Amino acid sequence: MSASARLLVLSHRYLGIAISLLFLLWFASGIVMIYTGGMPSLSAPEQIQHRQAINFTTIAITPAEARAIANSGLMPDLLMVMGRPAYQFPGRNGTTVFADDGILLTSDNVGSQQIAAQFAGINQDQLERVGTLSEVDQWTLGLRDELPLEKFALNDAARTEIYVSSRRGQVVLSTSSSDRFWAWLGAIPHWFYFLPLRKNQALWFDTVVWTASLGTLLAMMGLVLLFVQFKRVRPFSLSGAIPHTSLLRWHYISGLLFGVVTLTWVFSGLLSVEPYRWTNARGLDVSFNLFRGGEIELDNFASIVSDETKQGLEALTGITAIKEINFERIQGEHYYSLTYEQADESGSGEIAIVLIAAVSLESRQQPFDAAYFVATLETEYSAHRIIEQTRLESYDDYYYSRSSYGLPAAPLPVLRIKFDDPAQTWFYVDLTAGEFVYQSHRWGRVERWLYNGFHSLDFRFWYGRRPLWDIGVVLLLLGGLALCGIGCYLGFRRLTTNTRRLFTE
Repeated sequence: MSASARLLVLSHRYLGIAISLLFLLWFASGIVMIYTGGMPSLSAPEQIQHRQAINFTTIAITPAEARAIANSGLMPDLLMVMGRPAYQFPGRNGTTVFADDGILLTSDNVGSQQIAAQFAGINQDQLERVGTLSEVDQWTLGLRDELPLEKFALNDAARTEIYVSSRRGQVVLSTSSSDRFWAWLGAIPHWFYFLPLRKNQALWFDTVVWTASLGTLLAMMGLVLLFVQFKRVRPFSLSGAIPHTSLLRWHYISGLLFGVVTLTWVFSGLLSVEPYRWTNARGLDVSFNLFRGGEIELDNFASIVSDETKQGLEALTGITAIKEINFERIQGEHYYSLTYEQADESGSGEIAIVLIAAVSLESRQQPFDAAYFVATLETEYSAHRIIEQTRLESYDDYYYSRSSYGLPAAPLPVLRIKFDDPAQTWFYVDLTAGEFVYQSHRWGRVERWLYNGFHSLDFRFWYGRRPLWDIGVVLLLLGGLALCGIGCYLGFRRLTTNTRRLFTE
């Protein structure tokens, strides 16, 4: 064996000893995450399902009056807070104004225990107050902006824990013992979401980048060794061409079968944190208010306090529970955007959105005019030319639903508009809601294949055909697990043997 080949073998061996356990962790936790998702969270649809239907009868404050009380330049949402209709303004320092009397929600008048009890559908005395969180814990790592949080525990079989934002007067997270158990087996080890590490963003980022980079290097060296050690025998025999014996031979064979996918998985995992400048590239800057046709004028929604409008909104055909109202302007016209839940036979319902004209209170049934979107973009980006505009009734390779954990599907139909700018920007516009839903550029499309394509194997020919996708991905993960498991065992066996020899000689 040449000196360079021996150096490669030793480098692969001892780097493998150092980080092979991480590979085992990544593969095993990846299988878990296929069926459990990421960290426990409360999705927007889940939040909406737990809310009370808006009580229109007590609304006495208009959206414009609420904005003046909140002294905010942002647009509010109308929803129920503590059993009362309220306007909620977004942002880190967002404000909530009760729609019945115009009083601001403060920590002094928020009833966190009442909010948690209503969310869980139980009496307040069935809740145990755990305390106030001024710093994130293991489950609220993504809720830093919501601090402080009030935490409550239920004495139920699921050992539910509920977190209430006293600033917004809403439940922002609910976890069960099952959620927490599977997170410890899946998302936490897979993403290195250990509390002491994840609280330090810079340290966590460096840890992920360095370990994934070393893992990529290890996998590359293993693939090179496959070719370096492959024997040229005549007549050719695959059995004779494969070197080694016993477990080392199986490590080599599993590398032939699963080495490439191991490399692509660890490299695409590295790309998930966007460590390189090109992964942060951007196309044309776009304002998500571009299609409004002007600023939203909240005075156009002043009639919401009138009996006629209240009755009209409540009487909309097919809507059983209006949970949230947004105030929109699309193509120059003002609309109530109603988020509602329509009950089915099981008692639970699907979350949907409908646009209601602010003046006529008629629901909009037809998609918006695609020509308006094209003309607006042509005017906004006159320095560049539109080279294609296509109405999509189904998903393409870049715009599609990426999650199967209870989140709503990406809307259709959409209008895809391609520009000839240097970044080759593509815009996707929801024709039903009249808003941007996705933007893609050249480097983003490359990253889509290098990250989503290699990491989730979300290729169109099988991604939506479960359980075919499950079978393929799980088999590949098990193959990678076997490859790394054998390598880990061999490496540590060699290490202990050498250590024992060192102390006995």
